[in-house]
Amino acid sequence: MEIVNFLRQPAQIESVHGGEGLCRNCRVLGPESFDTPVRFLYYTVLPSGASFGEHTHGDDNEVYLVLEGSGLYSMNGEAASVEAGDVLINKPFAFHFLKNTGDSEMRVLVFEVYNR
Repeated sequence: MEIVNFLRQPAQIESVHGGEGLCRNCRVLGPESFDTPVRFLYYTVLPSGASFGEHTHGDDNEVYLVLEGSGLYSMNGEAASVEAGDVLINKPFAFHFLKNTGDSEMRVLVFEVYNR
């Protein structure tokens, strides 16, 4: 059994994918924790105005679960406003970004699953 409190994980203060500002980025779990093709689970806090820079991945799905805050999300040029409770699915090879456009922090869980 593995129990990990994502709020207590050590954080790196860094730019994420070349985005604006610095985010608090915590690696919660890596592939060694899973028996399925899950690559990672991260907990990231984006201050107001910070973003994940536009980027793409390979043949996998990456999921953002917005826990708190609001922002702007884009996938392959199609943009939408997002808020707490929204689940964003980045499709394989899609270009995507996420920006905190609100006045408070945006908190996001991020996980990636390889296609088989």
